[in-house]
Amino acid sequence: MFEVKFLPEGKRVLVPEGTTLMSAAVKGEVDIASICGGKSLCGKCLVEVIEGEVSPITDVELKRIPKEKAEKGYRFACLAKVKGNVTIRVPDQSRVGRQRLVIMGKEPPVKIRSNVEKVYLELAPPTLHDTVADDIRLYSSLGSKGVLDVRLDYRIATKIATILRRADWKVTAVILGGKEVIGVEEGDTRKRSFGVAVDIGTTKLAVFIVDLMDGGIAFADGMMNPQIRFGEDVISRINYAAQGERELGEVQKAIVDGINELIEKGLTETGIERRELYEMVAVGNTAMHHLFVGVNTKSLGLAPYPAGLGRAYDIKARDLGISINASGNVHVLPNVAGFVGADAIADALACRLHEKEKLTLLMDVGTNTEVMLGGREGIWSCSTASGPAFEGAHIKNGMRAANGAVEKVRIIEDEVIYKTIDDEKARGICGSGIIDAIAEMLKCGALDTSGKLVEGHKGVRVTPMGKEFVLVPKEETASGKEDIVVSQDDVREIQKAKAAMFGGYMTLMRKSGHTTAELNEIIIAGAFGNYIDPASARVLGMIPEVPLDRISFTGNTAGSGARICLKSLDLRREAIEVADRMKYIELAAEPIFTEEYINAMYMPNSRLNMFPETAGSIKAPKVVRVYVSR
Repeated sequence: MFEVKFLPEGKRVLVPEGTTLMSAAVKGEVDIASICGGKSLCGKCLVEVIEGEVSPITDVELKRIPKEKAEKGYRFACLAKVKGNVTIRVPDQSRVGRQRLVIMGKEPPVKIRSNVEKVYLELAPPTLHDTVADDIRLYSSLGSKGVLDVRLDYRIATKIATILRRADWKVTAVILGGKEVIGVEEGDTRKRSFGVAVDIGTTKLAVFIVDLMDGGIAFADGMMNPQIRFGEDVISRINYAAQGERELGEVQKAIVDGINELIEKGLTETGIERRELYEMVAVGNTAMHHLFVGVNTKSLGLAPYPAGLGRAYDIKARDLGISINASGNVHVLPNVAGFVGADAIADALACRLHEKEKLTLLMDVGTNTEVMLGGREGIWSCSTASGPAFEGAHIKNGMRAANGAVEKVRIIEDEVIYKTIDDEKARGICGSGIIDAIAEMLKCGALDTSGKLVEGHKGVRVTPMGKEFVLVPKEETASGKEDIVVSQDDVREIQKAKAAMFGGYMTLMRKSGHTTAELNEIIIAGAFGNYIDPASARVLGMIPEVPLDRISFTGNTAGSGARICLKSLDLRREAIEVADRMKYIELAAEPIFTEEYINAMYMPNSRLNMFPETAGSIKAPKVVRVYVSR
């Protein structure tokens, strides 16, 4: 066993020889970014070995770490292995930081029709002339109130004799779904009933404690999804969990522990008792859904990518290890397909997409972007792998939306004006910042419409690694050592991400027989989507060129959808109906997607006639285009 010391925290952890520095960091709860899940693809886990012995530097590192840094002892934490006691420093740019989380979203009003019912009872105690068993006595009393054909949960049945006598035979029965008694409480507790709504995002976890009597939110909070240590993208986690039952159990336990931690915090802050949390509704994309309930995810990573579970399910809280009433229920909404899950259904419900009279485009922009197009006449859906670049993956100075991230950029007369989260010194650039930056570079002519940096333009410089645009000079950064730049490779990553989004919704347009001219409204949901500047998104061609006043941002509507389904059985019925009616398109099987993707690699698009207003506003040199056409 050897000691690994992490600076500047000073945390120490003992690990066996051969343990990677990343694994040591996970054990010591040290903040190090790992977007690719430890597969040495993202380069975000760069650390400096101050002293001690680690394994020799690998060819991968020699190719990707600048020579001067490698000579100073910089290594990828996912590749460097402990060979003795070692001290490492984690630079600011290798940290996730305090992630900015959006947990609230637009929520439509609903009529409360909870799955939980409470019935107050005053039972006659047994006598020598009335020796009816306690459970039968309870059933009889419920029957007198019109509650028939119910059963006692086993755990409650084992305690009923004690509860009834301690309560002097005056109790409140808690009935779930009109069928099962999940609680027998002393006295009259009819005015207190609570539930939990959970949105399991790939990046973030949001938990809400909801008053089931009036629908109010008693507690709301979030955290980074604890599964991130198994990989920051969906595929990394699918692949890890698919290795075996032990690995699947580890990933499942991580999210259950995170949910329980937030529930515990909520109980402490509100004074609500655990037994009063009678039900939970949880949503997430198909992979997060499966990893939460413990379903093998291997099929999600292999064509044709079928979901293991498509229907809505009800699961005992104690079977999942969820820290609400042990006899309570966990309801998970239905999935549509392998990459359009319960969170997309929740989005549609919260935005009332299925009731729209005119054609509406709904995009939940996150690590993956779920795209839904339609309205009352029907909904078409698909999923695009757009998010990793927008979350900072594969971006040279990219990072998540944490303190010090450049989040807004404007270029006025070739001078860069930027804003960072919390107004701290710049540590990197997050998704909204990179979108702004590239849009502004197009508008000022630092980029041409094919995405090539224009040599000779102010701010563009040529390095041995290629061309790059200086966004923040090193003197203004948190480290004071390196400029924050947008590289040519960064531009290509954003082009691919935005082209995937455009290709997704254009595929739905053409498959459904619609055109962008018919589009009445664009709704952008999700934590990341909440911070996108719609004008910048239009410049890049991420979204169709519709008037800005027809673009709305609704925040975390997946969480909102979970809450309204917790409050209303009618909404759960709607969720099933929407899932059954939604038409899913697998983009990997669609030639249309390939065609639209190629066109969208240009900015805003190879077909400038689709973006007349944008095309007239940019100074970017127009390049000769060869593109696929329908």
